[in-house]
Amino acid sequence: MKTLKYLVIVMAVFAVASCKKDQYYLYNDVARLQFGPDPARIYQTSYNLADTLKPYTFYYEDATVKEDTVFFDIYAIGGISKIDRTFTLAQEQLPNALNATSGTHYVPFTDPRVSKFYVIKANTVHTKVPVILLRDASLKTTTPKLKFKVVADANFQVGEINNLWRKVEFTDRLSQPAAWNASFTQYYFGKYSVVKHQFMINTTGDKWDQTFIEAVYADLSLLQYYIAVVKAALIDYNNAHPGNPLKDENGELVILP
Repeated sequence: MKTLKYLVIVMAVFAVASCKKDQYYLYNDVARLQFGPDPARIYQTSYNLADTLKPYTFYYEDATVKEDTVFFDIYAIGGISKIDRTFTLAQEQLPNALNATSGTHYVPFTDPRVSKFYVIKANTVHTKVPVILLRDASLKTTTPKLKFKVVADANFQVGEINNLWRKVEFTDRLSQPAAWNASFTQYYFGKYSVVKHQFMINTTGDKWDQTFIEAVYADLSLLQYYIAVVKAALIDYNNAHPGNPLKDENGELVILP
């Protein structure tokens, strides 16, 4: 009985050791590349997929602005190198979606304007990936999607499967900022709609874009102030339009929790 118990323990130890060895091999066998969160949040697992999708709009920009850049964090796995290492990205087509067109909606990943930045510098494991979006006239009526992924090359193999891609959805219309998330919806300003968004902009004179919402979100007293201001403005609007309260683009009443 004691011998059997001993064998079970030994087998369990070998199983754990084998599992750890497999994990070690997975991330350290060769140089690999994958996307990840901001370096300040790299060890916070809840942020692992935080930047999977980034919505963007040219709506707030002056008409003279014809392009803009969004950035994503990318990491080399398997240790540092004494030399610079270039890497490769490519668009992946999304089924049943309006896919962005290279050269029309964004600068191609092979264009030197961006590809020159696709480098993990010597003795580092992280860099920012620039994606240059182009303000095509079609963005006034559409929201194309750009999904792109890591491609294996001479310097890097691909990393963890869930972190091999990122996506941008962009337009030139008023659209939902990423900061208007589930918590922002549930506890503060309710379900997103373009009509509600525009009403908040008109009421306060502020943009209510990603940067503004993040700043307000970080200050509870300021957040409560704006909630009170927008709620009061909505009550005033509905009182001034009896029988015709403010409705969104889908015909639903605009409501603040």
